[in-house]
Amino acid sequence: MLHSSLSKHLCMICMSSYLDSVQIDSQGRSFIDFKDASAVKELCLCLLKKDFNLEVDFPLDTLCPAIPNRLNYILWLQDLLEDTHPKDQPVKGIDIGVGASCIYPLLGCATHSQWSFLGTEINARSLSYATKNVEKNCLQDRIQLEYNRDPNKIFLLEKDISYAFCMCNPPFYSSQEEIERGLANKELEPSAVCTGNQDEMITEGGEYGFVKRMILESLELKTKVRWYTSMIGLKRTIRPLIRVLNDQGITNYIVTRFTQGKTVRWALGWSFFQHKSKKAYQIETWRPVYQFEIELPKPMLFVLNETKSMLDDLDIRYQEDVDGTLQCTATKNTWSRAARRQRKRQKTLDDLEEPFVFSLVMSFSASETDSFLQICWLEGGNKAQFEAFWSHLKKRIEEACGLDRGTQFIKAV
Repeated sequence: MLHSSLSKHLCMICMSSYLDSVQIDSQGRSFIDFKDASAVKELCLCLLKKDFNLEVDFPLDTLCPAIPNRLNYILWLQDLLEDTHPKDQPVKGIDIGVGASCIYPLLGCATHSQWSFLGTEINARSLSYATKNVEKNCLQDRIQLEYNRDPNKIFLLEKDISYAFCMCNPPFYSSQEEIERGLANKELEPSAVCTGNQDEMITEGGEYGFVKRMILESLELKTKVRWYTSMIGLKRTIRPLIRVLNDQGITNYIVTRFTQGKTVRWALGWSFFQHKSKKAYQIETWRPVYQFEIELPKPMLFVLNETKSMLDDLDIRYQEDVDGTLQCTATKNTWSRAARRQRKRQKTLDDLEEPFVFSLVMSFSASETDSFLQICWLEGGNKAQFEAFWSHLKKRIEEACGLDRGTQFIKAV
């Protein structure tokens, strides 16, 4: 039930057709029936007008977008780009399957004045509605829509343009039978009506098959798109998709969760760029191993100074921020045993192994009795190099803090 005060407020600001959807209960409270497709659509149109000044229309037999969930996706993309996308480059995104409402490009443009979109759609009727929605909101210069005549091809990219992200809300199911089984297995009756045509609900292989095809196509495009992302509706598909990413050697990926009321959705993103996001929320269960933390029985200032001393010893450049965070860059491997032996013999490291650039950030925090050192790999090198560096640093800082791990680090002189 929609709260009566909000319902009355929407009545005052929205179209008169919304009034036809509002009912009054025995106690005089106004509400709408979320199992009534027309009522849910009118509520959606009112919210888009009230909060984003968007004029939208779509048929009753197509997906009615849940606005908070869609906005969550847009805001997560914003966080994802904030610390991985160059500030001086335009933000152009791709929406795979805009649907009749064209909700993601419209919301993206309404909330970000510098964003633009390429949207694709395989359903001609939905594309017609989406085109009218773009025109209705005078966004033709920022939203370009393309008809995808080949349902086996996912990406329709312009040849000489790079994109900041792609997004997608793929069909969840592989067949009508799977939809019916899913409804039958639910203990509680759905609280709201579910609308959507076959193109929006069903695809070969379900959402797992669709996102897997996205991953395989992205192997050809690689850095044409900075972040490939997709909404995930069924939790059971996340782990198999991560296996696909790992099998293809893609280690820079992120999984997040969107929760609105009783509805939970997830999103998966992956990138062929080396920059990893620190800001965007991700679920620890599926976090790639490029972040570590240790607890140390010493004051934070002691840990910070010892860490800086070790970085100096390893010839690793760093910049200290006002909060004590260290932004670090290594151009050579100076911590491996072979490197330390070379340093002992005072030989140059240039011939030891190929140079590389390896960037990370270290942050420090404290409780009443202990300190915490967190390290996050940002770019460069590879996973093995990062883990070897962390193992070396961790061993030395634990020894400096009086923690005995059974072996002793001997400093090169």
